[in-house]
Amino acid sequence: MSTITTHLKYFSKLSAAFIFSVLQIYAIGVFSTIITLVLGIYILADSLGSSLGHSGGLAFLVATVTAKPVSAGIFYLLIIIAPFFTVMFATKYAMSVVISKLLQDHSKTIVVPFIEKVIGICKAKQPTVIRTSSDFAIAKVKLLNEFKNSSENKIVKRVVSYALDKIKFDELNLSADNADFSEIIKVALIEKLQELAEPSAMLFYIFIGLQWVSLILLYFLKI
Repeated sequence: MSTITTHLKYFSKLSAAFIFSVLQIYAIGVFSTIITLVLGIYILADSLGSSLGHSGGLAFLVATVTAKPVSAGIFYLLIIIAPFFTVMFATKYAMSVVISKLLQDHSKTIVVPFIEKVIGICKAKQPTVIRTSSDFAIAKVKLLNEFKNSSENKIVKRVVSYALDKIKFDELNLSADNADFSEIIKVALIEKLQELAEPSAMLFYIFIGLQWVSLILLYFLKI
């Protein structure tokens, strides 16, 4: 009973780490986007002055892009894609955080045994011969279903399924005549998990930096 309780507490911490990572990226993204949007509109309104008159939102957009097609275009583009980029990156970053913690704490005790168990079940049901990408696509769907339908904790299932979905056919070494697909996919899965277990927010902060650079362009560029 204590083991079950310990696992429940551990996976609750993983869920909390995922939620915290997502909210952290959301908070930074929303704050940066709102501040740069307000400052950008102020810079545009101030630089164009009375020529804008009492224009509405759409008229203001058209007028500013017409007056400063390059700087305003870059600024508006970064503002428009910010919500989509933030959501996409937040999920990816949070998954990396969870995978990293899970591999560090329970790679040999939970993750690898779970992978071996499910692959073994799938192989016993229907031994698979993989020759083409179509064969692999079918085998991957079957494996994904087995992972999702297993009795393992949903976080482990989601993590392994996430990694499996990222594996491409050309990443597998199936050239040998006696190649064992079960062993190959197991190795590929573990390698993919290790690859994904490298949380880095560098790309996100570069995007945030570009938002602020766009303000500099708005202020100094005449086009």
